[in-house]
Amino acid sequence: MKSAFFSRFAVLQAAIGKACEAQSGRLMLWVPVALGGGCAVYLSLPFEPLWVVIGLLTVLSGAGVWLSRRGDRQGGLVTLSWLVLVFVLGMALCKARTESVAAPVLSGEETQFFIDAVVLDITGQDSVSPRIVVAPLRVSGLSPENTPIRLRLGLRNTEPALMPGQRIRAFAIVHPPAGPSMPGGYDFARSAWFDAFGGVGFIPGSITISEAPEVSGRLARQMALNGFRWRLTQTIVDRLEGQWGQGTRMGGFAAALVTGHQAFLEPDLVADMRDSGLAHILSISGLHMAIVGGFSFFLARAIMALIPAIALNYPVKKLAACFGIVTVCLYLAISGAPAPAIRAAIVAIVAFGAILIDRRALSLRALALAAIIVLMITPEAVFEVGFQMSFCATAALLALAETIRPMPKELSVPVWVKLWQGGWRWVRLTVAASTVAGLATAPFGIFYFNRAQLYSLPANMLEAPVTALIVMPALAIGTALSGTSLGAPFLYVSGAGLYVVDRISTGIAGLPGAVANVASPPDIAILLSFAGIIWLCLIRGKARWAGLLAACAVLYWPRVTPPDIWLDPQGANAAIHTEAGAYALRPKVQQFGYEKWVQHYHLKNGDAQLGEHYACKRHVCVPTEKAAFPVGFAFGNQPPDIQRLEALCRKSDLVIIRSHIEAWPGACAKVNRITRSDFKRLGAMELRRTKGQWQIRASEPQRGQRPWTRKLNDSGA
Repeated sequence: MKSAFFSRFAVLQAAIGKACEAQSGRLMLWVPVALGGGCAVYLSLPFEPLWVVIGLLTVLSGAGVWLSRRGDRQGGLVTLSWLVLVFVLGMALCKARTESVAAPVLSGEETQFFIDAVVLDITGQDSVSPRIVVAPLRVSGLSPENTPIRLRLGLRNTEPALMPGQRIRAFAIVHPPAGPSMPGGYDFARSAWFDAFGGVGFIPGSITISEAPEVSGRLARQMALNGFRWRLTQTIVDRLEGQWGQGTRMGGFAAALVTGHQAFLEPDLVADMRDSGLAHILSISGLHMAIVGGFSFFLARAIMALIPAIALNYPVKKLAACFGIVTVCLYLAISGAPAPAIRAAIVAIVAFGAILIDRRALSLRALALAAIIVLMITPEAVFEVGFQMSFCATAALLALAETIRPMPKELSVPVWVKLWQGGWRWVRLTVAASTVAGLATAPFGIFYFNRAQLYSLPANMLEAPVTALIVMPALAIGTALSGTSLGAPFLYVSGAGLYVVDRISTGIAGLPGAVANVASPPDIAILLSFAGIIWLCLIRGKARWAGLLAACAVLYWPRVTPPDIWLDPQGANAAIHTEAGAYALRPKVQQFGYEKWVQHYHLKNGDAQLGEHYACKRHVCVPTEKAAFPVGFAFGNQPPDIQRLEALCRKSDLVIIRSHIEAWPGACAKVNRITRSDFKRLGAMELRRTKGQWQIRASEPQRGQRPWTRKLNDSGA
């Protein structure tokens, strides 16, 4: 019995040793994982770690590396000690970045300002929601040292003459960047901190436009570049206006791919692209950089190969790689350098750089180097879903490439046979690549967007050749020649290709069951899935399949039971969840937070219950006898009169009031209360009724005390 046990143990030990030997030389691949892990832990802490603590951890981890190497330890211990050191350096890197981007942020005590600012850029997700980014020169009521350096403002009245570089004066309602709209939700304030946005809001009225003051340095260059991008956007939209009877639809589509401006995108086009699994095309990222960089590389190489004096005397491939780097940098500048484009450009530049030093251009090592560079420049990107999805998809494709053996070249084979074999091989590789990339990004789509596009594989297979072979090359040439009449034919061809892509997305999105909506799993599920995907991509041999179970965690992990009540972080709205569905008490106020809450838990629509469960009048909602819970609400900025407050308390065992009550009437003495001070302290809340008691889960305690956390605004909608 013992001999059998020891023999099996020896076999297992030998298998583990063999698996470890297969990972030799792969330490570089785990460096960005450890670096990103340190950044993620720093950003997740509910307190700001002191430099002395991080310095002490760095010294201890450095000592661990020295001791492990001094002891001549082999294999795992040295590798682990190095990764721990890199992990701590990731925390230090992210803290240094946090302090370097520190800028004034509005306090929220005042929200109405007269602003005098310079327009830096015009943004927007579609043509319905135009927004501008401005650099304030003066803000009423604020001293220069307390004036934010960037504001993002929505336009309630469309201003078609507005463009980067102009000076504007207007009345604006501006708030501090918002925190999560639900506990555990997306923290926009953290992203705004790293983008130097000190406030967000809107301009409700007219705008006075004047000449911008003389500026110099980086701001002048940024204004000039953004002005050029905006003029180029308008040129593309005008050139393609009316093509295929689509108005500005194709022009807005083309502009989004070239300059990154989404202000001319039509909402139904965005919805179709999202439901068909093609929304990644609308954001300039890896696909666009790969096509533009690859097209310029092969075009330059082909042209130089046709010139004997160059082909015979110069390294054509390396010269083409240099041209590819220049093209990628130009495209990055024209696109406005959004975060996904920066990441993609770094990956492309690393790939072309590998060609210059005679290394393999596309490899996991090159991807690891690109990830390290991205994290060193913008360590906060580790929490961006685009960063997670793009690098996981690329890692999965490169891991797939490692397993594919090159096809042997056959001699004396008829051309039609080569074409047939090559065509089938292209189909197999395309299906495999699309499937692997889709599976690698599916957990993130489920967790962050609660959606799974069931037909994304055929949609991407149909779209990919059109975008790669027609749209992007034609757009590149047409944009380069847009200042002349020679660019018109190329832009027309690109518009035709975009029309085909549009038809593909519309057709796929309209199929029955095109989108499956699911509830989000707990955070632990996405952590396991991410770890499993990384394990599958970076580990060699059969041991990689040990990560498959973890990679699928978002599919089988139990979902959290939805709470009974959701409260807006400012107390401006609330929602009730019952067995019949969820409904908001104020259907036209703060709908973004409510929609995110419904989407997160995948709740049914129960709007019909509102009229039966609550009697609402003048911002006060009193529960009826049919209400699921005896909870009353008062959403006004001013307290309700004494009679309505007493009536609210008599019908409720919990009263939720947005305002501050100086003196409560006797009828409210035994009633639980949530008031303005609670919203300022707790933020967004979820309430559960358990054994007759209300349990509260709040967002602000989870955020803790960090540079980007601020008290919530007292006013609002």
